[in-house]
Amino acid sequence: MTEPNTDSTDQQPVGSVTADGHIVTSDVGGNSGGSRRRLLGKLWAIVLAAGLGFGAILLPAALVLPLLAATLVFPIEQPLSPLAELAINFVFGQILAMGGIAAAYLWATGKEISFVRIRKPTLGQVLVIAVAPFVVLFSIGIVNLISFSLGVQAASHSLLNFEGIEPTFYLVLIPFMIFIVGPFEELLYRGIIQTRLTHSFSRPTAIVLASFIFVPIHLTAYSAGGASLVQVLAAFAALFAGSVIYGALYEWTENLTVVALAHGLTNSVQLLAVYVFTTSEELSELANQATVLLGL
Repeated sequence: MTEPNTDSTDQQPVGSVTADGHIVTSDVGGNSGGSRRRLLGKLWAIVLAAGLGFGAILLPAALVLPLLAATLVFPIEQPLSPLAELAINFVFGQILAMGGIAAAYLWATGKEISFVRIRKPTLGQVLVIAVAPFVVLFSIGIVNLISFSLGVQAASHSLLNFEGIEPTFYLVLIPFMIFIVGPFEELLYRGIIQTRLTHSFSRPTAIVLASFIFVPIHLTAYSAGGASLVQVLAAFAALFAGSVIYGALYEWTENLTVVALAHGLTNSVQLLAVYVFTTSEELSELANQATVLLGL
């Protein structure tokens, strides 16, 4: 994957040699030509980032097609359990699609793994990891309260739509969140996409753009329960708030490990809350409102 060089000839005289070995043959256009190249570079960065991000939505479907074809030849008499369905989703959606796209980008561009800034957390960063989930959940709650005040209840996550499952099901999912969902989503959307965007935009702009690309991957999770478009958009607004915090956390700490663990722990706190509300007689009546406020 070759990325265009948009700045190599800016502000250099005719006849000079650029850093990449090209000879400047014309200064026609002057600064306006450089501005056009920079604009094209920014547009390319957005197109590339969107392609990588939305590819993680399309690729799992392509990977699952052979599996679906196999079930036509060898029918499965017993329906898959909710845990089996989610395990398949984690393998194809997070590990193979997101992890595969991230690895392919690094390979195609000749970049080392250091590009995504994976480091061992310092003691201070461990504290950040512990506090960050509650900051994210607080921001999600504020956005959802605003939606409530406008007469809109945000759509619920499809995890809450499974029928006939034991509450302990949500506890079983916690390791998946910490070791698969958090790390692989952050690897692609912060480590690859946001880092690439910072090469063409300021850090705050890159954080916002990466968040706009990150949110739509949750479309099927929040629209599966028959929610209206307005409800899905309300859920997306809350997701966007959390995503911006993850992006800021990544740029602040410059450590993907921190944001990956913070993301996984945030999801784990949400699942733990669902377990508590569904197993407590005193809190069961508040379960629906509480889970919506927490972004589930």
